[in-house]
Amino acid sequence: MLIYLKLSSTAFFWGGTFIAGKIIAENVGPFSAAFLRFMVASTFLLVMTWKFEGRFPKIKRGQVIPLILLGMTGIFSYNVFFFKGLKLIDAGRASLIIANNPIFITLLSAYFFKEKLNRIKIAGTIISVTGAIIVISRGNLTEILNGGLGWGEFLSREPEHILIHWGM
Repeated sequence: MLIYLKLSSTAFFWGGTFIAGKIIAENVGPFSAAFLRFMVASTFLLVMTWKFEGRFPKIKRGQVIPLILLGMTGIFSYNVFFFKGLKLIDAGRASLIIANNPIFITLLSAYFFKEKLNRIKIAGTIISVTGAIIVISRGNLTEILNGGLGWGEFLSREPEHILIHWGM
């Protein structure tokens, strides 16, 4: 029974993130919203780490700069793109677009890390890409060919996917 409560809570909070994000994006700039979200999450994580572990992990001198860079690119920039994207498109559409990130992870893992793509992964990726195209184009596939996609569709994805899309 507890597992169902946890799963339901996850879906509730995940879905609520996009709705709350849309409301915030309409009233606060993306950098301010990202900073506030990052600050609140960091505070909770620090409190939880202290409570459950009784201490903070030791960070070696050589890990400081990579940790800062990871925080700024993987967390802060994701949130900036998230709020900027939500300013431009509907929350429901953004949640469907971002749910397709496993497609990019699968393809990039095969490309960069030479992970094997078996028949099941290939079939799943094709089905996912087809679904993403239908969702992003709102069922009108000619919209993609006619340039009907806007910045919101690109910004609502994770930033590393945008950079790859732009060839950076």
